[in-house]
Amino acid sequence: MRSFHQRVAIVSPGGDHIRYVPGSVANAMVNSGSASIRSSSPGKVKSVTLAKPAASYAERVGDASQGAIPGVRFYRWVRLDESASRIIEHHPRALEPPATGDPE
Repeated sequence: MRSFHQRVAIVSPGGDHIRYVPGSVANAMVNSGSASIRSSSPGKVKSVTLAKPAASYAERVGDASQGAIPGVRFYRWVRLDESASRIIEHHPRALEPPATGDPE
């Protein structure tokens, strides 16, 4: 079993850099089959390649925001009825606790 660097690069099947993840996450991705080790050189693994493009199985949690930075906002402004006030409402996915195991 190969050891993983503390910070491992995730690379698309086309060779484009996506992001860095902790070595334990990259190791789990390789063990599950969703990624493969990019280089066969000896030493610690510093990059892994996704088995298929992220766009083919990634799920959006909402519409992309129209701000300067593209992405999904995890909040929205809501106007209160019969009032000039507004509040921040959090997206339900932002409030969920992180998944810890198999659903029952």
